[in-house]
Amino acid sequence: MEGLLARYRSAEQVRSGGALGNLGEGVEITVHGISTRLIAWPGTGYQTEAVHVLTVAAGEESERYRYDLAEEALLCHSGTGVVWLRGRWVTVRPGDLAYVPEGVERAVRNPAAAGEPLVLVSQVTPPQFDLYAQAGFYNVEHAVMNERAIAKAALNAEAVELPVPALAFHDDQPEVRSWLLERDDIRGRGALFNVFMGAPFTGIGLPMRLILWPGAGSRTAGFNFAAPEPGTTDRIHTHPVSDECLVMWLGGSAEFYIGGVWVPASANDVALAPCGVVHGHRSEGVTLFGGYASPPQLDLLMPTDYYQAGAFTAASPTQLEYGR
Repeated sequence: MEGLLARYRSAEQVRSGGALGNLGEGVEITVHGISTRLIAWPGTGYQTEAVHVLTVAAGEESERYRYDLAEEALLCHSGTGVVWLRGRWVTVRPGDLAYVPEGVERAVRNPAAAGEPLVLVSQVTPPQFDLYAQAGFYNVEHAVMNERAIAKAALNAEAVELPVPALAFHDDQPEVRSWLLERDDIRGRGALFNVFMGAPFTGIGLPMRLILWPGAGSRTAGFNFAAPEPGTTDRIHTHPVSDECLVMWLGGSAEFYIGGVWVPASANDVALAPCGVVHGHRSEGVTLFGGYASPPQLDLLMPTDYYQAGAFTAASPTQLEYGR
């Protein structure tokens, strides 16, 4: 398996054949004042999205920032904190996902009373290259990634062990919950989603939910979430234009198909599958997995009732159940 690990593969190798990673492994930099681990990003061959892990210490707060080009989706992995969303501080707990459109101000904070780190898994789409320039990973003058510096940093990056995320359904704060807001309002101001509440979908052969997609208000940000029955194998597949970062949130005797082979996958493991890379999942036990994809996967949506002649339908979300 070592040959498949992201830390040992160049951006070109990941881009062409994928890789196996982990949310606790990756190059660490500081972004907007917060420790940020780079999981899927241009340094690993990604072109349409970047997936980062933010670790916000107790009492720590990021800068206020905005991206005029990029959307951001911040999924609470562990801990409890707040995100500046829709002009106010909104509480996030494991399973909550804060979506912020481009041009809208955002920030994250871990109240001092919390005591434990707040871990957020962020999708930025498209990638913000300026985030990597200060660390020496992007050359502004020549508009290229510094591949030698990235490779050295990846080999020497110190791994951390993250807890298994206790993702759960939350429906508090109804004034900001996505399923109680209009799609156009979400598109302009953002909303608080939850990974267990979305549009029903079975496009790869197992029950799942479309969480972030154009029918819910996002433009380039995409996130799908699945809770398959034990003994399930989804359809091995690929996406023509969407880069995907597939995360095993809860793994019981699970495997990813990546790099042409089946590899064991536990909680916090990641399958890096840029566009064109064949990938899939199978499990014998209870699993929860979900993928960040950008742009949202039109190849999956076209055969559904949610899409017709270039237009998306705002589907009624339902709650996804799973056995513990």
